[in-house]
Amino acid sequence: MSNKDLQEKCSELNIPVAQRTAFKEIIAVATKKDVKGRRYTEEWIMLCVFMHIRSPSCYEFLRKNNVVPLPCVRTIRSYFSLINVKCGFDKDFSKLLQKHFEHKTLLQRHGVLLLDEINLRRFIGVCAKNLTYVGLTDFGDDGPQSTDIEDQATHGLVFMFQPVADKHTQPIAVFASKNPAKGEQLAMLVIKAIVYLEKSGAKIHGVIADGASTNKKMWSLLGIMGSIENTKTWFSHPLDSEHQFKGWLHPMEVL
Repeated sequence: MSNKDLQEKCSELNIPVAQRTAFKEIIAVATKKDVKGRRYTEEWIMLCVFMHIRSPSCYEFLRKNNVVPLPCVRTIRSYFSLINVKCGFDKDFSKLLQKHFEHKTLLQRHGVLLLDEINLRRFIGVCAKNLTYVGLTDFGDDGPQSTDIEDQATHGLVFMFQPVADKHTQPIAVFASKNPAKGEQLAMLVIKAIVYLEKSGAKIHGVIADGASTNKKMWSLLGIMGSIENTKTWFSHPLDSEHQFKGWLHPMEVL
């Protein structure tokens, strides 16, 4: 069966795109005499990478039992090494996020910004690509990037987008710092994260964080106050004064 005939048949049966990609790979492998030196399409490699991330054991089971023609784990790891993992707000990821939102309904684009900071185990390594240290304070293009080996990161700050009408949470940026990020830095990054998401197509309605002292400082800098005499639970959009954001404490912190 030719590729054109396969495409037409899949279209007639309304077969999902991922299954069409799998069919193509199965047929392509069946026509090859030598199982070594296979060439995979970009779409199939991407699916294989996601599958391996989801469940390495399931991936290995499917590969060893020839359920589908999966690349070996070494090939998958080689693709992982090509990924440019860095801190800060990535412009290339913003383009991918924009394509993601194009396939979502207007309601699914509405959501909130989540931020949380975690303790990290001290680690220092060397990136073979550019011969730089890994594990130091790193805010990407949005803050300090240390080159001093003494500035090993002890905290990781994560920003995520949580849609109100969908069942996923999408991390959008990470930052590494020695000691917790200061309230001034958090306030600046929250504003940048909102602008970053809305340029990608999201609609942000609020910010959720826990009750850490640095987050309380961030709230006060953004104009949010919780005193009995003066209570304010919102702050204005940096580019649209009529658009207001709600500030919420993490539910577990409230309980």
